[in-house]
Amino acid sequence: MLKRLSVLLLIGFLVLILSIPISASKNVSPQNIPDPIPIKPSEPLHTITGKASNGNTETPGEWYIGTTPSNLDPNAPILLFVPGLNNIAQVFWDDNNMYQTAVDAGYQTAFVQLHDAGGASADMWDNGALLADKIAEISNHFGGKPITVIAYSKGGVDTQTALTYYGAWQYVDNVITLSSPHHGSQLADLAYSSGAGWLADLLGATGDGTYAMQTGFMDDFRTQIDGQSRAYYNDYYTIGGTDWGSAFSSTWYGGVYLSQYGSNDGVVTATSSRLPGGQLISIGDWNHTTVRTGETFPVFDDYLSDSTLSSASILTTNDSVEKNSPAFNQWIEGGPLSAAKENQIAITVEDNVKDLSLNLMTTDSLSDVRLISPSGDIERPALQSTKIEEGIFIGAISNVIHLTNPEAGEWKLELTTKADDAYLLVTTYQAPGKINFSEKSTSPNTEQLTYHLHANTAEVQEKTLKATYQITQSSNPENSKTITISGTENLSKTLPLMEKNQVYNITIDIEGLTQNGKPFKRTIVDSVFVDDN
Repeated sequence: MLKRLSVLLLIGFLVLILSIPISASKNVSPQNIPDPIPIKPSEPLHTITGKASNGNTETPGEWYIGTTPSNLDPNAPILLFVPGLNNIAQVFWDDNNMYQTAVDAGYQTAFVQLHDAGGASADMWDNGALLADKIAEISNHFGGKPITVIAYSKGGVDTQTALTYYGAWQYVDNVITLSSPHHGSQLADLAYSSGAGWLADLLGATGDGTYAMQTGFMDDFRTQIDGQSRAYYNDYYTIGGTDWGSAFSSTWYGGVYLSQYGSNDGVVTATSSRLPGGQLISIGDWNHTTVRTGETFPVFDDYLSDSTLSSASILTTNDSVEKNSPAFNQWIEGGPLSAAKENQIAITVEDNVKDLSLNLMTTDSLSDVRLISPSGDIERPALQSTKIEEGIFIGAISNVIHLTNPEAGEWKLELTTKADDAYLLVTTYQAPGKINFSEKSTSPNTEQLTYHLHANTAEVQEKTLKATYQITQSSNPENSKTITISGTENLSKTLPLMEKNQVYNITIDIEGLTQNGKPFKRTIVDSVFVDDN
């Protein structure tokens, strides 16, 4: 009898456990409150600007009211959530417990659609103007109650623009930025590089929002905004991430590329997430997706209103964030893919490479992939394929191949596609450093830029070196110039920049022989803004 009772209890326990809903992600808990209610946008509707479609179909300027908490704190500010590049407002409640967490904490919430929600990304000027109007409208709706903005990714840049340039500072208490690229993202530079052009055009990855996220553009933006009297009238608090997500996930690809620039969350480096006049709250183990979930809410909860700041532990701007001299250990190339023939890509691998990562992006899945070693061995490698759902190259298919201790020489990647396509290949080498890039400098009162670039002569043969600089106006790729230098370890070059008030992409391809006589290749991608001073 006791044995039978024990069995019945065990079965009942298992049924109870199995009946508990399992979240799709460790960072997302089930939502048990109604979705926010949309409010009809005020007239006139704002014009959607941008060069490319991101696939979104929401209405720019529409905003939403979250459910009123049963434990509403009457003294707390309204929390306004602002989405990022190519995002819509729903990123805070669809498969995300941020909205639920805020309501559970007793906050009234609101959410806004920026221009990116309507099918084309916008820069901070257009989004900032729209956001400023919506902030005033939301404040009026709630009887002038103060607002605290929680801005995700580029939404943080749009928010500072709205407050500083368009007068929204008067309605806002504090601003929390979640992994915002306050200094731009090197992934935006990559999108405008010579190798990425074919794929970026097919994806629509070079809209106005991406253009504004180039590091050169953001360097100029920071000089414009940080000196404004209202730039830091409101208190800004920043959070950044250092996790790339699971291997081959949506943010993992960007993490690999950005690793040469330091700690990052798969889209934005930890260094870029810090605001010069803001306070750092935390650099934590979040990727660019999880940083916008309820997982970070307890981290910034103490900074949501001025009345709670006295009890908050604020990290000063002197706290260290990993910065490093970029380790340029990648080769980048790209181009069209034809469905009418087999496409072949040559990959140069030098000696002493411990690990080789081939990150191949396309717009569609590949029909067949063959990898041919320098010895002629042919294999169909196991591809780790993921659709990218975050960041600059949203919508692309990332295909990853790993090789350990690869044979030195020329490898070949043979691709078959279902339809005409384009590719971007980033080859990452775990090998001794070949290139030292110390700094870049602009000549006063001229349109000239000098890159201070040297080769590591302990690893390479000086006379075999060649550096090819391609200078391209980001807004007009046809305006491009190529300069080469060869036969010396000093690969530094002064570059002419043709027009003022323009962003230029600088792609530098370096090649030569190692000390053991094996060919190597590397690529450096950068951007610079030429102002009229």
